[in-house]
Amino acid sequence: MKGKIVLFIIIGIFLLGLVGWVSYSKFKGNKTVSTGSNSEKSGIFTSVKDALTQKLTLSCEFTDETGTVVKSYIKNGAVRVSSIGNGDNVQANEIIIKDKKMYMWEPKTKAGFIYIIPDQTENSQVGTTNQDVVSSESYLNMIDQYKDSCKVATVADSYFTAPTDVNFQDMSKLLEDLQKYGNPK
Repeated sequence: MKGKIVLFIIIGIFLLGLVGWVSYSKFKGNKTVSTGSNSEKSGIFTSVKDALTQKLTLSCEFTDETGTVVKSYIKNGAVRVSSIGNGDNVQANEIIIKDKKMYMWEPKTKAGFIYIIPDQTENSQVGTTNQDVVSSESYLNMIDQYKDSCKVATVADSYFTAPTDVNFQDMSKLLEDLQKYGNPK
């Protein structure tokens, strides 16, 4: 009888240790971003769209193939991109993609534009192509190429608010008119 009690205690300790080890492994896995290929991803996200869906807060900093230094931030479904060119094109640009709107501006001139990003379902109903969405998709795809440079971060909500001192022009109406009058049926 004593042997059975000792055996149950040993099995219980082993099971508790196993559960603790599995819990620790899962907790540790959720705190890191894997740098392997997509097929072996065990980190918290596999793409920028995945990070947006999960409402993660990330900070990414990289230099793209043209030498442009890019800093991007992702929080609660919003994206902010700051870029500074190199060489002859040392121009700073800022982009915020939030609430189906894209704000682009140059901090030096305080001039920019706002673009309402149409739903893909709206595009199919109107008969337009996905070319309207290319500009926002291209930024997400660019960040996605360098997702290994992203890390979990703390970013203030105010960083995803369009500045009030920039003169934004609404490009949605202009693009709508160009499509309407530029494509004879």
